[in-house]
Amino acid sequence: MYEILKDIDFIIFDLDGVFYREDEKIEGTREIINFLDSQKIEYCFFTNNSNYKTSRYKDKLLYGGVDVSENRIFTTTKLIEHYLFENFADNIYVLGSMQLQESLYSKYKKCETNPEYIIIGMENSITLKDISNTINLIGENTKIIAANPDKLIPLKGRFELECGVINSIIAQFTNKEIKIIGKPNTYGYETILKKFNKQSHKTMMIGDTYETDILGAKNSKINPAWIKTGNELPNYVVKKDFMIFDSLIDLKEKLEKTKGF
Repeated sequence: MYEILKDIDFIIFDLDGVFYREDEKIEGTREIINFLDSQKIEYCFFTNNSNYKTSRYKDKLLYGGVDVSENRIFTTTKLIEHYLFENFADNIYVLGSMQLQESLYSKYKKCETNPEYIIIGMENSITLKDISNTINLIGENTKIIAANPDKLIPLKGRFELECGVINSIIAQFTNKEIKIIGKPNTYGYETILKKFNKQSHKTMMIGDTYETDILGAKNSKINPAWIKTGNELPNYVVKKDFMIFDSLIDLKEKLEKTKGF
């Protein structure tokens, strides 16, 4: 299975659980990036989070010793902006974080009566009243898009609810299809591949979440790889038809060995 590494010329990394764990550093971040730069193997970062600006992720990577351009960091906020632009959106309504609202309302008109698009993100301060108000805004022709389908975010010893919980409530009461922008939908992957002019069969996705990172890569015909530095694999995953790395150091060593460096 690992022989495919010799043909890989582009790597998409998840962030939390791969390059850091909440606010903790993870070993090997600087080593893998220095290696990829030295071998001219391109890479980028892709997170389902819509709560923060790319500058925050750049700072978190820098804290771990990795200095990268924000152009290499893809959040669902950035991808939602791209999707709206591609689809000639005019007016929108955002249910999500202040950052998501600021980013989108700076480019598209806010509409509170039959908006063209409803955008769903996640923010811990969202209330049931906020959700019901949003449902009441939706008209017959309103399209709904969401940052991601995740229902839970695992944290140290606890979890927080995510965007998928809101998606489920709104879908149930509107009977409308919700377009997912983030992983495991193919849209984000296809957008990234197009931006870097890369081919899916020469690309690898490395993440720690089976339901988004691994399945998203499979959906997009990208080589999937799970890394052991974050979440555990679900018990129901019996067939491990994807690469597995112990750490970023392990990834670097396997790349060196397979590519003959």
